[in-house]
Amino acid sequence: MAARRAARYGTDPAREVFTLGLIDEEIFYRALAAELGLPFQAGTIALRPGGVHDAILRGGIAPVAAEAAGRFRFVLAPTGPALRRMLEAGPRDRGDIAVMSLRRFAEALREANGADLAKRAANLDEAGLARDSARTGASRGQRIAVGLGAAATATGSVLSPFETFFTIALLLGPVFLGLILLRLAATIEPPAPDLWRRYRWRTDDARLPVYSIAVPLHREETVLRQVLSALVALDYPPAKLDIRLLIEADDTGMRDALGQIALPAHIGVTIVPPGLPRTKPRALNLALLEARGSLFTIYDAEDIPDPQQLRMAAARFLQAPADLACLQARLVIDHADEGLLPALFALEYAGLFEVINPGLLRSGLPIMLGGTSNHFRTQALRAIGGWDAWNVTEDADLGLRLARAGYRMGDLRSETREEAPMTLQAWLKQRSRWIKGYLQTLVTHSRAPVTLFREAGWPAALAFLSLCLGTVVTALAYPAFAIAAFLAWRDGSLLVPTGALGSLTSTLAVTVWMFGTIALFLPPALGALRRGMPRLLLLLPLLPLYYGLVCIAAWMAVRDYHANRFTWNKTAHGLARRRAPPGRGRPVRDDAAIPAPPEPGAGRC
Repeated sequence: MAARRAARYGTDPAREVFTLGLIDEEIFYRALAAELGLPFQAGTIALRPGGVHDAILRGGIAPVAAEAAGRFRFVLAPTGPALRRMLEAGPRDRGDIAVMSLRRFAEALREANGADLAKRAANLDEAGLARDSARTGASRGQRIAVGLGAAATATGSVLSPFETFFTIALLLGPVFLGLILLRLAATIEPPAPDLWRRYRWRTDDARLPVYSIAVPLHREETVLRQVLSALVALDYPPAKLDIRLLIEADDTGMRDALGQIALPAHIGVTIVPPGLPRTKPRALNLALLEARGSLFTIYDAEDIPDPQQLRMAAARFLQAPADLACLQARLVIDHADEGLLPALFALEYAGLFEVINPGLLRSGLPIMLGGTSNHFRTQALRAIGGWDAWNVTEDADLGLRLARAGYRMGDLRSETREEAPMTLQAWLKQRSRWIKGYLQTLVTHSRAPVTLFREAGWPAALAFLSLCLGTVVTALAYPAFAIAAFLAWRDGSLLVPTGALGSLTSTLAVTVWMFGTIALFLPPALGALRRGMPRLLLLLPLLPLYYGLVCIAAWMAVRDYHANRFTWNKTAHGLARRRAPPGRGRPVRDDAAIPAPPEPGAGRC
């Protein structure tokens, strides 16, 4: 049965045996040792450090550390072609080689090379140090420019406060206008027809590539069974799935919780070696290093993706040119009825993922990726060095680096349901981390502006500056300029200015005010309608207050950037009570058993 499925779906027979539950991996490798006439290593064993970690892992053979060497000097954990070759060769009389299970082999190899892996995951190896990173902060030139600007502003504020304010407004006006124009252009761009989703995404299982999925989990015991149920519900051949749950070495709570669950064969636990920084992208770099799949995606702990999302992404990649390196699925808040803050968050996400991101991508412009449900060609990710482990909004940075390397991004019309922060404190911590990451991204990519424009091209570079810089500046300055415009309108100076500087500032202010108001309300309103959530339209009048909260988060981010630049403000999950059920409508409780994986192709429509 396993051999027939392997021939039909183009998979490895051994993985089919595991995923079908016909035999446990440990028992399989014990039988393999007997077949080859070799001893079996049942427990852990110390391996010799060194070598190319991912190459050794794929090769399935490693030398034993000198202090642990006893009856044998090497251990084997063959898989794929190497396993077939060994079986064809038959028994061998080698007393210095033992067989061990693949999972124990990977764990031992990771333990032996922990220090080196921690360095590579943190971009502190030779290749990582050669790339631009948020780790080094601002350059000397950037610090001088910021210092001079701050000094000039302070001096002007004392000597000529009104003129200084008008000058700053004129300088920031293009930034505001750039962000406004991008938001409006995205709303004008017509939505893509749904024909591709309906007719062109079906791909035979034999053509589907191996898919690696990284799921970073840190103190996520509350939603563990929910995310496992969502992963098992994915409609994809299990033997072609390489799912890695990424756990920090000192997260004993998660390790204990996982120890009580019998995981399916295609879901493994990867322990991230200790080291700094303690960030999500650092863990993702380890998963990328060991990934088996030619496609790679990320899901967060609270995510409930569409079960057919992987199939849709794989079909799109199979039909697209090689320069399409990333597809961003659409994130949806699925408990908007649980409070005002989740509802406003859902309205914001509707505008971003239903209108702004798809519109920009259809125009060939880059976006700041979401931190989850972005699907990549693994080769492209490795070519740009993976994630910047020191950037706390790694997705924004990665989107620009893909554009600078000549890759394109696309919109994937498939939803992943997410959980919004339930309290104001949690929301502010999350949003301040995002904006702090935008600051890190701006600093990193503006160290050499000429190189930025040459590599990314003028349209992409300007779009990035408008999105990233515009988001930061508007968040910081939104209340001040809104109040100033209101006061100027009230005393009549806004519409009847005096002097050339006043006239120019007034014209710019009126333009920003008029078009900015449209750009503020139109994308979320249109997004709510496209998402089929018209009740969210009732919250549109509250958006100015909501973006007032964004201003508070922005100033928190500025403080954090200087005091705790690499600190990851973690968002607690599992607090929402009325989330939509995952998978095919089955509710998931904390005490629920993990369901069996679906048959390949099940549920396709």
